[in-house]
Amino acid sequence: MPRRFILQTLLPALCVWLLAGCHTTHKVSTPKVREDKSALVESAPFLEQRIDSSAFRARTFSAKADVTTKQGDNSNSFNINMRVKVDSIIWISITPLLGIEVARVMITPDSVKFIDRINKKYSVTDFEFFNKLLNINIDFEIIQGIITGNLFAYKKNKFNSVYIEEGEYILSTLSKRKLKRSLEDVDPNKTVVQDVWVNDSNYRINKLSVLDQKLQKSLLATYSEHQQTDGGLFPFKSNTVVKAGKELNIIIEYKKVNVNGDLEFPFSIPGSYENIH
Repeated sequence: MPRRFILQTLLPALCVWLLAGCHTTHKVSTPKVREDKSALVESAPFLEQRIDSSAFRARTFSAKADVTTKQGDNSNSFNINMRVKVDSIIWISITPLLGIEVARVMITPDSVKFIDRINKKYSVTDFEFFNKLLNINIDFEIIQGIITGNLFAYKKNKFNSVYIEEGEYILSTLSKRKLKRSLEDVDPNKTVVQDVWVNDSNYRINKLSVLDQKLQKSLLATYSEHQQTDGGLFPFKSNTVVKAGKELNIIIEYKKVNVNGDLEFPFSIPGSYENIH
């Protein structure tokens, strides 16, 4: 696994996965739209409150997953071992399938650290690294919110409307003009439009879309195969498509998720490693 792959493909894929790969929701058959309109959520603040009340809650959690990235004709597969201490640390170990660790990442509210074990390189930086790498604006709070499946507003945008389609609520940053979101035109005055599809029975996020018109980038993530954990329902499979000049597809299949265990976050940089930042 050469350095070029780690820095240009694997690490950006990992960053995108952190941005949109871990939402909590519930796997159910597609429900019918309720005819009793009085029972429907009618305002964005009320729906946000419902989503928050159903949020994934944990002190710590760890997970193991198989990850596949596809870009053009190139496809790569690797394993992820992730550990999270809420509000403090996001720790990730990356290995080829059935192989030894090739990279390690540790994210805190004010730092992003990366070790490339193959080429004996390391980087210690901040979130500006992510912003330049993916040309997006994120921070620890956003990453943690997505990993735990809790609602976030990209670029601090305000959610303004709720649509109802095919038994799901669609929470959107657009100002509602039509009944269905599929009939709504993107507002040219909003450079970033975010839509969140929410199950109408458990208020978990089923799908997330972010469209940045100014930067001509988009992200679409869908989730399936959900299982109950001590912290709530967790999606054991996600499929994320990012379009930013090129199209990158990321498929994550979780094998194990443990909640509220005592975790360690080892991260030491050998003195012989070279700083690549």
